[in-house]
Amino acid sequence: MSIFFYTITPQPETNPISYICRVFVENNGEPTIYETRNFPVLSPYGQQSAFDTADLYGKLTVSALMSEVQA
Repeated sequence: MSIFFYTITPQPETNPISYICRVFVENNGEPTIYETRNFPVLSPYGQQSAFDTADLYGKLTVSALMSEVQA
């Protein structure tokens, strides 16, 4: 059985200029990075927008992977 999950990490942690979304696949208790994507902050006021985009990407990717496994 596989478990899919994602993390979002700001880079750097204070005043981030990008968010890193990592998608993981866990097989037999061993997590492996499936994919890593960078979502840059495009304006000083766009930090939340970049985070939301990374979050949506993570949700959709995990959902697609789960559908693929269940089919």
